[in-house]
Parts: sequence; C-alpha cells; structure tokens
Amino acid sequence: MDGIPGATPRLTIIISRGSTALKNGHFHEAARCFKKARHASIQLQGESTLERSLLHHFYGISLLCEIPFQGDGDPLEFLPKEADYYLFKDRSYSSYSKLYSGTVSPEDYANQMEAAQKELKIAWSLLENESNFLKEKANTLSALGEVALRRGEANPERYYIQASSFLESLQGEIHKQRMADMYPLLIRTSGFRNVKICICLEGSDKIKAIEYGEKALSSYQTQLKKLISETQSPSKSVETQTSSDSESSSATQIDPSIQRKKSERSMLIKILSKLQFKLDDLKAGSSTSPNLEGTSVAPAGHRDGKGKMSQLIQVLKSEKQFDN
Repeated sequence: MDGIPGATPRLTIIISRGSTALKNGHFHEAARCFKKARHASIQLQGESTLERSLLHHFYGISLLCEIPFQGDGDPLEFLPKEADYYLFKDRSYSSYSKLYSGTVSPEDYANQMEAAQKELKIAWSLLENESNFLKEKANTLSALGEVALRRGEANPERYYIQASSFLESLQGEIHKQRMADMYPLLIRTSGFRNVKICICLEGSDKIKAIEYGEKALSSYQTQLKKLISETQSPSKSVETQTSSDSESSSATQIDPSIQRKKSERSMLIKILSKLQFKLDDLKAGSSTSPNLEGTSVAPAGHRDGKGKMSQLIQVLKSEKQFDN
C-alpha cells in the first residue's frame, strides 16, 4: 500500500508496520495493525474508498493466514498463500502455516474464519461496482474462495472462477497497454487459481476438475521451460577491494534475479509433480489425492502410472538441470 490520502502520520506508520508484518508472514501482528488502521480510516475518509477496501482486505487476509488449515491436511498447502499473490513480486512463494505454534479450538477456528469472511465481504462490497481495480477484485474473490473452502461451504470454486474472469480482463488490458513486464506474474497467478478450482471440483465434477488442472499444467510447463532457459546464464563476477592492500580479487556472486528465478523454478517443479499426481487420480476415477509429501495411495493396477511424473519433469530431473 502506498498510503492513504488524508492519513495522519501515525496512521501511515501503522499501515507501514502492518504491511511489513504481512510480507514477513507475521499475521497476528499484521491483523492487529490493520484492525487499528481500519477504524482510523473510517473516521478520516468515510465509507466507500479503495483505500478502505484494501484495509478490510488486508485485515481479512491476515486473519485467514494467521491460523493453519484445521483438518487432516491443507489441500492448498503446496500453493502460494493468498497474501503472496501481490506482495511478493521478487521472492519465492512460501507456506507460513508452520509459523503458528499454538493450538486452536474448533470454535475459535470457526470464529476466525467468520471474521475473515466478514472483512473480505466488506472489501468486496466496496469494489464490486467499481469498473477498475481488476486485480484487487480478483484477489478479494480468491481470498473469499479460500475462506469458503476452509469453512466447508458449497461450491467454493465460484469465487475462484469469477476471480479468473477478472484476471482474463486484466490480461487484455495489459496487452492493450503493452505492459509486458506484468505478464509473468499474471500468468502464474492465473495458474495457481486454476489449480484451486481443480481442487474444489475434484469431489463433485471430475471432468471440469481435469479441465482446469490441465490448463494449469500446460501453463506451468511453459513457465518452467522459460525459467530453465533464463537460469542457465553464467554467474556474474564482481571485483572486491581487499582491506590489507590495494590488490583486487575476483569474487563470484550469484545474480539475485537468477537466484530468485531458481527458487521459483523449484516451486513450480513441486507444484507440477503434485498436480500431475492429482490429474492421474482424477483421470483414473480415483477419489484419492496426493498427500503433502507428494505420495498417494492408488489402486493396485494404477500404481505404475501414478508413480510417474510428467515427461517434462522426468527429463529435467534426469539431466540435473535444476537444484534441489
């Protein structure tokens, strides 16, 4: 967030602290800051501003991400968190569920998800009739989709599908304005949400689940090939001056942009392998899905097929073209 018009210096500081906490995965602190900022901004700006919708959004996101998924296993754990989509443009995606070390009762968990949903619905009500802010609309709907999934609501995929429609419109705007630098982030974001739609549909409509999963798989394979090509460039060397004399020595340093792309590459490899397992299950008519370690239980006649990753991943691994 770049700031709020008319905000006091104190409010600006609170928002800055909340943004920093959110970026670092400190969701309890982020929620505390955004809750205070939300109350203050209502007095300063009234009811219907983009800035206030963002404060409700970030407060809701903080509440959503603060407590890990409750149950046998988070079906979205191998994907980026909702907070990652627009905060982390220059770092690899992470899962923050391990940061929460406390315990939570089912009642407290339900109350937390209800509070998150309330904030995100307010954010959406402020954005719904706005013709612009396509990215913000997509992000808010996607977060509402995760809340609905966590709460066990019917058809949580409806939020992700609507979010995807806004991303498609945004892609058209980016193409029209020739903002090529925004394409990679947009394509990755669309792929992640297609996987989430696949996960939501796998228990009710396997054909549609496969359709969305294959769209994401194709997109990821294209992205991975591009990342492999971009990360095969040689490391950069810099000259460093020694403190003892005037002689200079060459020290090899990894280009930060290359290191970031290598981290992203590793993330895509993991997602590709888990998504391939999931699609194998769906196509075989099995109700099983991969666990969080990337393994799954399959019918006896299907194990050989499920034990294989996509051909692309097998080739890349065999050639040792990327890091662990």
